[in-house]
Amino acid sequence: MQDASPTDRAGMVSPAQPDIFSPLISAAIFGYYGFLNDTVRDVTDDQTGQTVPLWIGFLWSMRLVALLFVLSVVMALRRTRGSLFVSGLGGMLAALLLAAFAVWDAMDQQYMLAAPGWLLVLFAAWNGYASAGSLRDGVRELRG
Repeated sequence: MQDASPTDRAGMVSPAQPDIFSPLISAAIFGYYGFLNDTVRDVTDDQTGQTVPLWIGFLWSMRLVALLFVLSVVMALRRTRGSLFVSGLGGMLAALLLAAFAVWDAMDQQYMLAAPGWLLVLFAAWNGYASAGSLRDGVRELRG
């Protein structure tokens, strides 16, 4: 008779068990920069009063990615199929957005983000690399 528990005989979590820790940490990081950081209130130029598209775009991108990671955590806790896919999708979206904002930040001569461009590129690469596996496993899970 086969054991239906999510662990194998050695007590290790099986690969089918969704990861909750990584998306939770990502949700906390992106959520902080999207909802709680001091830059949330500072989306206009102090001198001209104009809204800065670079800052608004970055803020809403962080919020969107944080919400995707929260959705992934909720799905994993409920053991809903597709949580790995949503987590991988959130990470890939984060990687693409961070890379795009690094380029935008470098091209904008008037305004800049609080984070340096090299840090955005580093986080983009990190999210892209880590999310590739989650996305691949999530597609397998959905097909499977």
